[in-house]
Amino acid sequence: MGELSGDMERTTSIDTDHAVQQTEFDTDVPDVKANGVKMGLPVFNVDDKDFYQNFNFGRRRLRFAPGSNVQQYMAKTRYNKPFWIQHTKSGELRKVK
Repeated sequence: MGELSGDMERTTSIDTDHAVQQTEFDTDVPDVKANGVKMGLPVFNVDDKDFYQNFNFGRRRLRFAPGSNVQQYMAKTRYNKPFWIQHTKSGELRKVK
């Protein structure tokens, strides 16, 4: 990431292949933004509760925080379109549908 020059100053260089872009992407649903795109599908960042509570055995419906982008996307697509959720801390991905 950074190199030490001869006069002991730290210089930084940005590696564009590994840089994480924190931008919002448009989805096919108006007024709903995704945190990324993978394989043409939107990726939404979720916290611990939303990521792990949906692993319960026998759960027929996924539940996310009311008003969040992922919840709005599910409601406006009537639960028919696939998407990804990403854990905010670990970066673990899970495909939904």
